[in-house]
Amino acid sequence: MQSTTDLFIGKIAADYRVILLGGLAVIAHGLSRSTMDADVWLEPMDSAGTWCHALEKMNEDFPMVTWQRLSDHSAVSGEKFVDAVENEHLIRAVGLDYPIDFFRIPNEFEAQDFTDVWMRSSKRSDGMYLPDPLDLIQSKMDTGRDKDLHDVMHLESVIRNDYAARLPTATPAEAAAMLGRFIDSTVLLAAYKNPSLEVKNLALQYLSELASDGDPFSQQALLAIRDSTAK
Repeated sequence: MQSTTDLFIGKIAADYRVILLGGLAVIAHGLSRSTMDADVWLEPMDSAGTWCHALEKMNEDFPMVTWQRLSDHSAVSGEKFVDAVENEHLIRAVGLDYPIDFFRIPNEFEAQDFTDVWMRSSKRSDGMYLPDPLDLIQSKMDTGRDKDLHDVMHLESVIRNDYAARLPTATPAEAAAMLGRFIDSTVLLAAYKNPSLEVKNLALQYLSELASDGDPFSQQALLAIRDSTAK
């Protein structure tokens, strides 16, 4: 049986674009860990008032839900609901099997970023969208929480494995787009395996930049490449 939380999210995802964030999104990207709530990004709409109305209208089907300002957990409705969202950019739904934090503007994003993030996301069976790992990392930057640092490490490994598999056969345009978003010595060595001279040169350029910044792994990678070409 679905939880009331899942039913609530499924209901709003049937009418609006909803991106999964937080621990549930990291779990969906393969990390085994627990979480006590759900975090979702509901499309920002044209104003905070319109956004809040869409959520409060959900009380017609879920009368047990109340809305809380996250900073002090005070119950809000009407104008206080809108005021909370305008100031904190999110609201918490309680009264379900577990709470949901609805973001209008998540950490490290702007409202206008929603469509780009949504287009890079993959659709789930429940109607929500799972964000690209890099976008999920961005939402977890500078929080100062240990669990977010652990999440970021896992997500970086997901990206690294994906890039290492794709870069050796990527087109120059694909490689440039990928490396424009994430680089480290591992993915750059994978890019260097690409038969395209353009991709190889791009990999060498990024490796040289990282090496000059003092990254020891990139320095070692450059030495290995130079040794192999000298033979």
